[in-house]
Amino acid sequence: MISECHMNTTSFGKTPKGEEIELFTLEIPGVIKASIMNLGATLTSLHVPDRFGKMDDIVLGFDSLEGYFEKTYQREYCYLGSTIGRVAGRTKGNQFELDGRIYQLPINQGDVHLHGGMLGWDRKLWDTSRFQSDNEIGVKFSLFSPDGEEGYPGNVKISVWYVVNLEGELKISYEAVTDQATIINPTNHSYFNLSGDHSGDILDHELSIQAQHYLPIDSSCFTLGGFEDVSGTPFDFRKEKNLGIALADNHPQMKNGNGIDHAFKLDPVRPQVTLSHPRSGRRMICATTAPAVQVYTSNHFNGSYAGKSNSYYKRHAAICLETQGFPNAANRPDFPSIRLNPGETFRSQTTFKFTID
Repeated sequence: MISECHMNTTSFGKTPKGEEIELFTLEIPGVIKASIMNLGATLTSLHVPDRFGKMDDIVLGFDSLEGYFEKTYQREYCYLGSTIGRVAGRTKGNQFELDGRIYQLPINQGDVHLHGGMLGWDRKLWDTSRFQSDNEIGVKFSLFSPDGEEGYPGNVKISVWYVVNLEGELKISYEAVTDQATIINPTNHSYFNLSGDHSGDILDHELSIQAQHYLPIDSSCFTLGGFEDVSGTPFDFRKEKNLGIALADNHPQMKNGNGIDHAFKLDPVRPQVTLSHPRSGRRMICATTAPAVQVYTSNHFNGSYAGKSNSYYKRHAAICLETQGFPNAANRPDFPSIRLNPGETFRSQTTFKFTID
């Protein structure tokens, strides 16, 4: 059955520094096609069929490498499709304590340390190797992050696998090891719009999340106290709900995030998240080993730069489903730990399965 799968490697161009970037395309014709570049281990495109069999690209990005270095995008950098690390999200106070030592982290967005810092994993060139089995094909991306990089302790080896299979699934898996105690909380920052219309929005999408609790945020998008029940709030997605209706709610938390920019504590069931687009019939079913999903509805997009097909990405153009540990967990002993010790292996996997209604 592997004869039905195709894997190609092409040049995606050169960075301003002259570094050659490779693009890996994994395709099962008529089922799924994913392209990932070795810069940031970034998902650049993802094609899946609608109910009529038409293949469309359902993630935001750029048609060429030059777009990722365009000045306006770099100024309003939003991690389109990138692998995030060492630690996803905002770190309160730009520091954390580990074994009695305070580690100071550099700021990279306003006065905040976000998504691993100025030179996080999204900015790195990853080593690659390809693999295949009876019903799937994939690429392994590998990176060495030295002790002290972006303020984090420990020499860390990280691997990320992108895999597609005959069942119409995209699997993203992570493994990491360290030689001294550190913190690890990676994620993928793809922006999904199941319509395949890069000039549109997600207000006609439906979302369900198997989560009884979420984390409220302040106006700077830092988590406040503990978990709150979703009951009676626009964050109750236990039954499939229209995103346009949810985002139009005047709940104070919607105002704080300018939309949804919140972590949900996932219930111990799988799959945990479903996103659907009734008009096209596309449905994305997400199952993860991670304890949380950070949902972000492109709240700060303003149409200032052109993405694919010269489309200007505006507010609510897409939705991120960032499966991960809880934000600011390094400073919250009441949250599940993101500590990684020598001799241990961090592992996490998220599967996006695509079906048709």
